[in-house]
Amino acid sequence: MNEISNTKPLEVKSSLLDAFELLKANKDDVKLNGGVRIISRLMNVEGEKEIQYVLRRVVRSLGANVPDMRTGHFAMLVALLNNFEQISVTQLFELIKKELHANGSSKSEVGDVALGQILVCSAIFRSGRMLKCTEEEQKQILTTLMKASNKKSYLNTAAYILLIDFINGLDDEQFSLVVWSNIKEDFKKDLKEYNLDSLYFLLVVSTKFPKKVKVKKLLSVPEILHEDNLQIICEKLLAGIDFSSIHHPIYKEIGRQIAKSSHLVQFWVTGIDSQLTKHNRNRELVCISLLTTILQNLDDNVEVIPELLSTNFFKLFMDWFKGLQTASKIRNKRDNEDDNKIMIKNEKELLNALAKSLKSDKVTSKVRVETLKKLLFNPGEINFSEVTGTSIIKSIAADLDSDGVKKIAKLLKNVLMNTSKKTIKEDVERNWYNNERVKAAELLSFLVSHDAIKDDTEFKITNMKLLMCFGFFKIGGDETVAVSGELAGSIKSCFYRCFSSRFSNVDNLVTVLSSLCNFISTILEKEQVRAKIEKQFTSENMECWQMVTSICEKIEDADSKSKVDNVFLILLYQLGLFLFSEPAHVKVARSSIKELKSCYEHYRKANKQKKQDISNDEPEWIEVLVEVLLSILSIESSVLRSVVQCVFRLLWEYLTPSSIGQIVSVIDPESEANPLTVDSESDDDDKDESDDNNSDNDDENTSKMNGESEDSDNSDSDVDDNDDDEDMKIPDQLRMAVQKALGSAAPETDTESIDADAINEEEGKKLDDALAEAFKQFQQGKNKKSKKDRKDKKALSDFRVRVLDLIDIYLEKDPAMDVCLAMIAPLTRCLEFCMQDNQLIELENRVRKTIKNLCKIRKFSSTQDVTVDILSDCLKSIIDKGGRSHFMFQALGDVVTFFATFIIHCSLKVTVNTPKKKKPTMLLDIFKDALQNYFRNRNCLLPIIFFHNILQTEWDNTYDLVTIILENIFNKDVRHFRRNEGIELLSGFYRALNRNKPCTETLLTKLNNIESEFEKQLSTIVTLEEFKVKTNFVTLLKKLINTMKGFHESSQIKTNLNFQTLLNLVTQIKTTGKCENVNNQANKNPQNNQKSGKKKKNKRKQSQNRLTEPPTKKVKNDVNGTVK
Repeated sequence: MNEISNTKPLEVKSSLLDAFELLKANKDDVKLNGGVRIISRLMNVEGEKEIQYVLRRVVRSLGANVPDMRTGHFAMLVALLNNFEQISVTQLFELIKKELHANGSSKSEVGDVALGQILVCSAIFRSGRMLKCTEEEQKQILTTLMKASNKKSYLNTAAYILLIDFINGLDDEQFSLVVWSNIKEDFKKDLKEYNLDSLYFLLVVSTKFPKKVKVKKLLSVPEILHEDNLQIICEKLLAGIDFSSIHHPIYKEIGRQIAKSSHLVQFWVTGIDSQLTKHNRNRELVCISLLTTILQNLDDNVEVIPELLSTNFFKLFMDWFKGLQTASKIRNKRDNEDDNKIMIKNEKELLNALAKSLKSDKVTSKVRVETLKKLLFNPGEINFSEVTGTSIIKSIAADLDSDGVKKIAKLLKNVLMNTSKKTIKEDVERNWYNNERVKAAELLSFLVSHDAIKDDTEFKITNMKLLMCFGFFKIGGDETVAVSGELAGSIKSCFYRCFSSRFSNVDNLVTVLSSLCNFISTILEKEQVRAKIEKQFTSENMECWQMVTSICEKIEDADSKSKVDNVFLILLYQLGLFLFSEPAHVKVARSSIKELKSCYEHYRKANKQKKQDISNDEPEWIEVLVEVLLSILSIESSVLRSVVQCVFRLLWEYLTPSSIGQIVSVIDPESEANPLTVDSESDDDDKDESDDNNSDNDDENTSKMNGESEDSDNSDSDVDDNDDDEDMKIPDQLRMAVQKALGSAAPETDTESIDADAINEEEGKKLDDALAEAFKQFQQGKNKKSKKDRKDKKALSDFRVRVLDLIDIYLEKDPAMDVCLAMIAPLTRCLEFCMQDNQLIELENRVRKTIKNLCKIRKFSSTQDVTVDILSDCLKSIIDKGGRSHFMFQALGDVVTFFATFIIHCSLKVTVNTPKKKKPTMLLDIFKDALQNYFRNRNCLLPIIFFHNILQTEWDNTYDLVTIILENIFNKDVRHFRRNEGIELLSGFYRALNRNKPCTETLLTKLNNIESEFEKQLSTIVTLEEFKVKTNFVTLLKKLINTMKGFHESSQIKTNLNFQTLLNLVTQIKTTGKCENVNNQANKNPQNNQKSGKKKKNKRKQSQNRLTEPPTKKVKNDVNGTVK
């Protein structure tokens, strides 16, 4: 086969032609399938003609102008060269001359032919033939590659990329002999004569093979990125860039190499930034890509980061975020091409790279400060975060040290006070706009709560006083500088935000609050300021402020302050500051301050008297204080929320069951003082007042949040008539609508279901129409709620979330057991309420989190007044279905399980102090009844995970529960799937024994009795004719026996069981005809398959209707019945 025949084979099998068609497919797996067919065909058929035909066709197809076709045939050529050694490189070049020539071709065809030649050379590289060729052949291959690459500019890039791909697999000697010796002469020229492709190739090979590629001999400088060459290289990088060359690999390669160079700043500032005088999208994209790569590869020279944010580049950079019209938009664009989206995407990637580079441990605070100066002042914008839609400013600022925080704060203060200027361009400045000053105030408030200065009270006080002057008194740090009302309102919000983060030290918080309040008192002594304040605030506010100062002075004058004193100081000072806030907050602050005053007096009186002379009808001071805290939480303010959490932690040791009960009652839907009732907030106001004028409604809602009972004077008879409907829960409304639609067909009880097979087609159509109308009316009824109703419900839900914060704080330390048990019922009712309303999903998740926290508690500060009787009653209430629907009880399955295991852990603490040993059996009896009910009663709704988790606990009485399980596993009257579940429970019990090994004689005796009973029962059912099982039963029994065996082997606890004998008994069950496969029964009864199909179809219809409470599943006798 030294020559290629010009004649086509006389016969080409259709299968071979079909395989070639597959090589043109879009999908890679189809192409691979076609290639495999061709290779298999050629290997199985002896003869050279078919190989010649395939080879000629593959080479010719590489010159096609269809990308998918070229891809498939290129892979085919590589496979041919790998599998058929008789194909020589000489033959390939003969085919190139005959099949891939450009004689008489058009310009586009010339490019396609040249690309085909490049692909043939690449196939030689990929197949490994290049290293097996003679020197002449190697030179010919590289010459052909370089010659073809010069036909079109885009081919040059492709050729060098393919060549570099080949070079990456070579060592130094191979590269020198095979590649470099043949192309070295092409690189002996001045740097100005290089193009991007040749420069990229030289950068790669000089880095990979520095001993073979001697740059100094080629360019007369020791390195390519030498300072003498930087200007020339930068001009080449940014000259004549089109959209296709934006992603040229040279930009990433230059970025990687220059990032390690000492000439980085010169390269960027002098070479790149100097060329960015006006907008050019492609050029800017290249620069963004280049800088992103540099930032990603910085190592030791991170101190240059601020200098990389150069003036020209960053001005153009910000213009895109600002949405300014640029010259590059006035041109012919491709379809679906959006300059702004392309630029913003790449710019955000650059900002992410910048933020990541500044997270390095090598970056100093000084570098971060300089970077922030660039981003916020010049050439950036102080509202950089808003303009770019990123959080990079706060991300960088979060890593500042104390000196860095103070430096940035000083610059921000200058902006806020307008003592500095905004630089527009060189020699052009202006004053700061109000929105920029507000942004400076926001950043200043962020720095005030910075971790680096958490103990620097002087810094906090100084800056917060400045914000207070602007926000409260409308003076810019100087009485002569006026501040607009709009600016003052925005800065006031920034002031309050300073308290949003937790103070590490309570004394520091008191010191800051005290200084601020003293500052206010001092300012108010000035007549001009006082006159201005009196115009804004009522006399009642000013009297309330005087009340705050007088009470706080008394507390401050005390010789020593307790935790409670600090609590009152924090609350009074904080609420005093909120007297200058918005009207809704002011009203709550005033009432809370008055209550705090009487509460503090009550506390002091009780503290002085060892025997309290206070009447029994008067509430304890802690209860009044808790009521005040709940009142404060009713305000939607993150600041007050964090303040309440702070003082609540201080009050932990003073909390009583009664005070905790106050908090828990707020989330209990059945509590009389609880506002969590459907639509109760808005019935009185909805008809007479608009959404725009509802401040009174807000106050009314606030008072309801606080648990106050109010009479509804505005309600009329029409509203009263609708009370029952509005109080009805949504699932009940839906159930009534469905029952009305079903008419006489409606089931009388929840446990019944309608047999769809018993309804004819006409009745079914009527039923469908009636149900559709019922759901339609139900949906319309749901949508009647006004926007205000939804807003009120959201506010109430958020309030409950804030209250749950307090419960979680109480549970953080070791709480009292009786208090924890008292929380179970209200939390469950709250969860049920939330599950009935999609709008309360956030509250539902929060309640679930609190329930998990409660059930994780293992240590209690007190177990007094908790007996096994109380635990038993609590357990009964948990597992009792009560008035809940089937759907609701099943949905609460995980919560019921959590609470049951929690009660078991509680019993372990209680029984330690209980002398009577009979008492704990009350809990055991309840669990025994529930377990027996689970196996025998079809209506049992407890999930299997409930009993599984019980058996996993360290409760010794679990051994007694296992006997119940054993009794039912081998009971012929128990349903098949329940028996299987019993075996799974028993397996879980043995797996738990690996953690909770029996260590007492009593437990070992119980375990021995259980295993003896297991062996006895298993032996009995082998001879029992009536006992029939399914295949799964046998499989699970074998797994159980192996689990038991594994436990005894690992724990080295002796047993009387012979596990091989047990396995033989199980095998007898299978071989004596007691066991049949369910599939066999199905095959014998084809009608069952039809019924099963109908059953699935009915189930599908029910799921599409999305019933709130699905009908009870019917148990078919032919499915769960005994197989004989």
